[in-house]
Amino acid sequence: MFPNVSSWLMFGLFFLIITLFLGLADFLLRLFRVHPHTTRRIVHILVGILVCFSPLFFQDSLPVATLAGVFILVNYFGIRYGLLKGIHETDRVSYGTVYFPISFLILVLWFWDKDPSILLTAMLIMTFGDPVASWVGESRKHPVSFKIWSDKKSLQGSMAMFVTAFLVAVTGMYFFRRLFGPEIPWGTAVLFGFFTAVYAAVSETISHEGTDNLMVPLGSAVILDFLYTGTPAMQHQLMLWMILTAGIAWLAWKAKTLSLSGAVGAWLLGTVVFGIGGLEWMFPVIFFFVTSSLFTSVGKRHKKILETVFEKGGQRDIFQVFANGGVGMLAILGFYFTRHPVWYMIFLGSIAAATADTWATELGTFSRRPPVSILNFKRVEMGTSGGITPLGTFGALLGSFSVVLIGWFMWGWRQVDFLTLDHILIITLAGFFGSVADSILGATLQAQYRCPVCGKITEKKDHCSEKDIPLIRGYRSMNNDRVNLLCTLTGGLLAALATL
Repeated sequence: MFPNVSSWLMFGLFFLIITLFLGLADFLLRLFRVHPHTTRRIVHILVGILVCFSPLFFQDSLPVATLAGVFILVNYFGIRYGLLKGIHETDRVSYGTVYFPISFLILVLWFWDKDPSILLTAMLIMTFGDPVASWVGESRKHPVSFKIWSDKKSLQGSMAMFVTAFLVAVTGMYFFRRLFGPEIPWGTAVLFGFFTAVYAAVSETISHEGTDNLMVPLGSAVILDFLYTGTPAMQHQLMLWMILTAGIAWLAWKAKTLSLSGAVGAWLLGTVVFGIGGLEWMFPVIFFFVTSSLFTSVGKRHKKILETVFEKGGQRDIFQVFANGGVGMLAILGFYFTRHPVWYMIFLGSIAAATADTWATELGTFSRRPPVSILNFKRVEMGTSGGITPLGTFGALLGSFSVVLIGWFMWGWRQVDFLTLDHILIITLAGFFGSVADSILGATLQAQYRCPVCGKITEKKDHCSEKDIPLIRGYRSMNNDRVNLLCTLTGGLLAALATL
């Protein structure tokens, strides 16, 4: 620390230095025709190194958080209005320069007082890992390319990300802990650094429009915090489930219940749910996944006709994985950092809503009665968004109740206080009404298209070999995954009422 120097004076100095870095990037781009990828990497590394000195120069976190907030706005408007070409002129849409200070802001608020070594190490993993990975991937003449989400990656780049993240995680935590305390042995730094690097490298492979600047440092920080502040039992639990979840995701991919992107997403989500959450969080998710997969596989021939209507098939991709489990994963992290029971209610409500929605859809296809619209109860075709049946409605209620019952049993077995019967009722209804919200959104806001060839109404943008068929209802941006996400969010928020 430098106590004689005003933190706000230092704020001005840091702001000036970062501004000079941005000016340097534009200077290299315009006068020396340096490729924008190179200028972007230069600024990324320089700014990343600079902000890692902030705990040494600032006495409190407010000026540092303010600095991050300022550059979130600067970079956002730079992208929006075509400014700062040295870091924003790329061959693809990317908001990485916005996500980077957002990550730094979150980590400052989270770890400034708790453990600065995690703050600095997590930021340095992204500071060096991303530029090295992109440079290695682009420098290969014939890279082994793959695409898990939307951005194309290379095997060589991903390996470079892992190696860089490993070296930074090991050396960063070892030396920063010597500076901020408590010290750690090299062996611990190497072991924990390996698992942190694995999570960072896999997180980078699913990045979309620069989201790796958000997922890699925050994901690395979560893993580092759990490993370095958890009990030995917690540490072993996380490392074990990182390995086991990889095997489960691989088997699900081989069984074709998950696509490749779905398997990667399931591993990232499962590491948090199983490794950090524990049994009371694990069993409701396992129940949802197993029963949903079984219901999807039953009566495939009967459901074949619906494949032309539904946007997604039975093989779940990464969007579906996070649409159904993303709220639950965030609830687990919320509980881990606050220990407030409201997070478990939100978790159960979100998984109950996902289960209710899936059971309603799968069982509803076997209904002998034709579906009716949830809005006006007029008859609609099977598979129409917003269509409901008595069998599907019963399935939604049963699915929600089943998940809540499992959660009640596991929470009571693992915790001192039992969930009450009132909690069971409220969370069951929360999950059920989450599926009702899904149906209402499906009937109103979800995109519906009409195929000009066969005349069928469908959720698919492409049909009968026709591309971008006409939209007849809803919004193009409101697809099935976003509706499912709102379904689970509704179930989680309604379940939070159980704590009132």
